[in-house]
Amino acid sequence: MAVMIPEIPNPFQTGSLEDVMFEALRKLLDSCMVFHSFRLTEVKDGILNESETDFIIFDREKGILCLEAKAGSVSFRDGRWMYGNGAPMRSGGPFRQASANKWKLMELIGNSRLGSLTEKIKFLHGVWFPSLSDARIDAIDMSLEADREITLGSEALANPTPYIDRLFALEVPAGIVTDVSDVDFRALVREILCPEFNIFPPPGFDIDLKHAVFHRMLGEQSGILNFLTEQRSAVINGAAGTGKTMIAVEKAVRHAADGERVLFLCYNSELKKFLALHYENLLIDFMTLDGYACRLCGVPVSDYGRVERKLKDFAAYGSFPYDHVIVDEGQDFGRDSMENAGLLQLLHDAVMARPDSKSSFYVFYDKLQTVQSDQVPWLIRNAECRLALHKNCRNTENICRTALSLLPEHGRTEVLRGIAGKIPCIHFSSKETYLKDMDTVIDGLHRDEINDIVILTLSTETDSLVNKAAKNGFYGECRFMSCRKFKGLEADAVILVDFTERTVTDDAMLFYVGASRARIRLEIMTVMDNESCRNALERTEGACAGRRPMRDLASMLKCTALVHY
Repeated sequence: MAVMIPEIPNPFQTGSLEDVMFEALRKLLDSCMVFHSFRLTEVKDGILNESETDFIIFDREKGILCLEAKAGSVSFRDGRWMYGNGAPMRSGGPFRQASANKWKLMELIGNSRLGSLTEKIKFLHGVWFPSLSDARIDAIDMSLEADREITLGSEALANPTPYIDRLFALEVPAGIVTDVSDVDFRALVREILCPEFNIFPPPGFDIDLKHAVFHRMLGEQSGILNFLTEQRSAVINGAAGTGKTMIAVEKAVRHAADGERVLFLCYNSELKKFLALHYENLLIDFMTLDGYACRLCGVPVSDYGRVERKLKDFAAYGSFPYDHVIVDEGQDFGRDSMENAGLLQLLHDAVMARPDSKSSFYVFYDKLQTVQSDQVPWLIRNAECRLALHKNCRNTENICRTALSLLPEHGRTEVLRGIAGKIPCIHFSSKETYLKDMDTVIDGLHRDEINDIVILTLSTETDSLVNKAAKNGFYGECRFMSCRKFKGLEADAVILVDFTERTVTDDAMLFYVGASRARIRLEIMTVMDNESCRNALERTEGACAGRRPMRDLASMLKCTALVHY
């Protein structure tokens, strides 16, 4: 199946059949990427010009096809293309529009640093009339710019592959044959196509396309990324899943592409390992603050006092070795030892004291995930430029609701509409059958072809009910660690274990951290009984326990309930 971007159709006019064509194009081979509703905006001579291509099909071996769709009855008379109601079409008709959009895309690529690719990629255009059969299309006296060879009819809805292949088989005047390297292909998608669709490829982008999964970046996240191009210093707040790390990494990658050195700091060592592995770049140093402190001072144990002195020297002499500093998980840099040394402020002063004007300093944080310190750092609380992300672009709608269910501020994050997903489930088990019941949950995930599974304890690994059955951080083939250690990372499925009465009454923030790591599925394991559920509910403001406390607890968590005993 083709890679569809976005995963569901963008908004379209009722009756346009773009949703039907979207699902039909999904049947194309997995070597194809299909982009829906590609928009271009440009200003020339003070006039704003906008254009939209219904579908762009990018086959890395065959080329790029711009496909214009026109549903309903159409005709061509008196030199004009007309709708079935007699109204004339704008832009000179579908063929002229498709051709113009093709040339605009070529111009966009040609004016970028990837301009040479216009001589290595075959660009074609076509028109699709999904409401008209081939026979009816043959009866239309077409305009000079139209040609039957680049026209698709309703027959293509059943199986578009042979029709699309027919278009790709056409030769272009320059005799160009598509020949794009993997590096150029990735660059073209990331720098030209992805920004126009507000998406960013995940770290596994270089694997075979049939395994690729694209994280959609909403307009809000894309807008902040673009805003930071002109803003040299800012703090950005956002709940879990709002794209903070995605934006932070993309900002670092763009700086590195310009030959500029970036220091990327985070708190969680597991997140640092993940970023260093998947985004390895000679110009980006991914480090924890303690790791940076040890490297800076040449010592095995971090000494914030020595770091403070060195950063002050960098600021005084403008000799900081990095062009940019990006801090993720900024809320966890508020520990007393870090705050007393004023490390975030010193990092800001050091990089901004560089003699060139390109330097920048950004901190991304989530005040709801302050689980390593008592308060967010002073620099964040007193920043001049404060930005906020509100829309979730990681989890399904139902996982997002469950993750926020125990927090009093849960209404402030908007869920990603259109991807509801399966409702999370809380599994009521016993200590004797706990592992057996969890194995059943894992088997169910595997049957649903979900293999990226992590087991997160709401306690510690040592005190967890899973500990004795786990070995070297794994339970079977599933990773096993605490919610704190996995903070900043994500997995297709998360199994939260050791959910207790304390989770509801005292550890709501930790539950939020753990549950929000799940992208597609969230399962919760507990040994709570009716009595402990009643106690938890009675101690929770706004909640009450009825005749079925376990059911009521599941309802409060926005979960379904499954009793295994």
